Amino acid sequence: MTEREPRLSTGVRNLDALLGGGIPVNSLVAISGAPGSGKTIFAEQLCFHNATPAHRVLYFGTLSEPTAKILRNLRPFAFFDATKLQTSVEFVDLGELSRMSDVAEASALIVGHLKRVRPAIIVIDSFKVFDDLAKSRQELRTFGYDIAVTLMAWEATTFLLGEFGPLDYQTNPLFSIVDGVITLSQREAMGEHQRFLQVVKMRGTDHSRDDHPFAISTAGLDVFTTPAMVRSEPVVRARDHRCLTGISKLDEVIGTGIPWGSSILLSGVAGTGKTVLSLEFIYRGALAGERGIFFSFEETEQRLRTAARGLGWDLDGEVARGMIEIVFIPQPEIAVEADLVMMRDRITALGARRVVIDSLSVFLHKIVDPQLCRDKVFQLCSIVQNVQAVALFPTDIPYGATQISRFGVEETVVDGVILLRSVEEGLERARYLEVYKLRDTGHLSGRHNMEIGRGGIAVFPRYGAEPIQPAPALDPAVRLGSGVAALDDMLRGGLLARSVTLVSGSCGVGKTTLAIQFVLAGASHDSPALYVSLEEGPAQLVAAATALGLPLADAIARGHVTMLHVSREDVPSGELLSTLSDQVVAGKFKRIVIDAITHLDDQRAGHDGLRRVLTKLAVRFKHLGVTSLFTLESASLFSAEQTTGLSPVADNVVMLRYVRSHGGLAKTLTIVKSRGSDHDPRSQVLTIGHGGATLAARNVQS
Repeated sequence: MTEREPRLSTGVRNLDALLGGGIPVNSLVAISGAPGSGKTIFAEQLCFHNATPAHRVLYFGTLSEPTAKILRNLRPFAFFDATKLQTSVEFVDLGELSRMSDVAEASALIVGHLKRVRPAIIVIDSFKVFDDLAKSRQELRTFGYDIAVTLMAWEATTFLLGEFGPLDYQTNPLFSIVDGVITLSQREAMGEHQRFLQVVKMRGTDHSRDDHPFAISTAGLDVFTTPAMVRSEPVVRARDHRCLTGISKLDEVIGTGIPWGSSILLSGVAGTGKTVLSLEFIYRGALAGERGIFFSFEETEQRLRTAARGLGWDLDGEVARGMIEIVFIPQPEIAVEADLVMMRDRITALGARRVVIDSLSVFLHKIVDPQLCRDKVFQLCSIVQNVQAVALFPTDIPYGATQISRFGVEETVVDGVILLRSVEEGLERARYLEVYKLRDTGHLSGRHNMEIGRGGIAVFPRYGAEPIQPAPALDPAVRLGSGVAALDDMLRGGLLARSVTLVSGSCGVGKTTLAIQFVLAGASHDSPALYVSLEEGPAQLVAAATALGLPLADAIARGHVTMLHVSREDVPSGELLSTLSDQVVAGKFKRIVIDAITHLDDQRAGHDGLRRVLTKLAVRFKHLGVTSLFTLESASLFSAEQTTGLSPVADNVVMLRYVRSHGGLAKTLTIVKSRGSDHDPRSQVLTIGHGGATLAARNVQS
């Protein structure tokens, strides 16, 4: 195997990687570019980076710039080291070339300096000046060839600077013997005036042949595109292979967490909560010991800090202890290529596990070519994957548009898409979150209610994807009292534990009274109960119970019963599912009443909206080991029409109806269905009086 030839480092960040390690030692390289493209600075940076007393640099300045001016212009640059002048770097002003008669004298002058200094690096700036000395095109061609051969014979790495063009590459024999050609140029790209570097030729090197953007600063040249932009293989972690956002219930929607190395597009119109969610993602990560960096192109760091304080977060404290870094870049100052490299370096330096680019649509707003936009998103994703972080890319989409991204290509590159929506509902707006796409993750489907308030983001999962395994079967041997002894007899011993009972009836027929007796029956057996009212307030319910001699107030005071009043207008059904689940788990409730479930009927969900809501509640409560009772308002005083579509969801269906009796109305109770029980199907007269509801088996005459 042939030993790889030694390389000369350029001293330009990222350029050595493009050149396969640097420029081959002892090669002859032409550096081409129009005036002002950066040729001289590039050559000077390379020289000072490599110059030592043992490896001297001989820099020939021709008529383009005198040495004094070169040295004056060098002083602002960080790579300039005045101590290397004369000892390691010698500038030779060849201004006397103007007094020479032909190129032969110029060649002899150059060789004389080479013999004196014996340099390891030679620069001629600019080589194009010899065009004026040559008497003919043929003489120039001969001189170019001879001087190139002479320079190569000195076993020095030589750089010839000049305003060479495509015609020179084709007609000048110099370019047939040079080992490398590097061109510098300037042009408009991505809405910006940019500089580009291209390695046209470099013998013995499998180099990149693309145009690579670069900038010139006091540090010198800085090339932006690097091979590191290519995605590496993902790192497999045994224990922490998933990122938990820490945002209320969002992790429940996502499932097992976001795989490390993933980039998530966070899409939505203005005002849907993208920035707040992204900022909380960074903040919760810091609290969990994961450093995060927030790149903002819209909000200043101070405004983000103020917003965090308003939400009750100690973001300032996390910034102070080095867990969070905020980088603000004003929109007019965005330089896509430079910022990509800056982001990579800042992410790496911080050791960030969480990254936010807010917003992607602003960062790429100057790009009009979708393919170029896709390339830049890919580079961002690659940066994130290579450091095994998780990134959120908030992006604005036009209001009313059906697209899920700003440019229409981002969603094909990222690992996941989360949609945030703001929907008009009556006179108000409701926020929704939907995980549209997330690779390698079994997330909950559909839209989930989302709110922003003190503490941050609150997501309310719809529980649209229930556990694959159904709830365990009800045990016929385990019975619970309903609170009405005669009803327990009709059920052959009471309600099955974890069963769902639907009590249907019209206004005033006794549904709420039965519900109160149900929770009190649990209180007497040390089974705490939650009573959720979607109609009357707790005070009114306590007053009604007291009037009937039911000890609801005492049960509440002892902590056996918890009352919760929920306004249908304030809490959508999707939020109620999540809220009640949390309440049940926190309170360790064994019984729950929802009075009346009719108010959860969501007309926007279609004709079977109430059935779907009831199904989700029933399945969820069974998995939590809760016995539930739902009351349902019937539009009819006499018929059972509204229970027919809901009966498959319930284990027990109890129908309360009025019947005509002796010229008036009498209340009746009928058990329409009781799963797992040989129940009494006969209608009983229902009486509401002191002590609550009672039943009597007697005939009712019309």
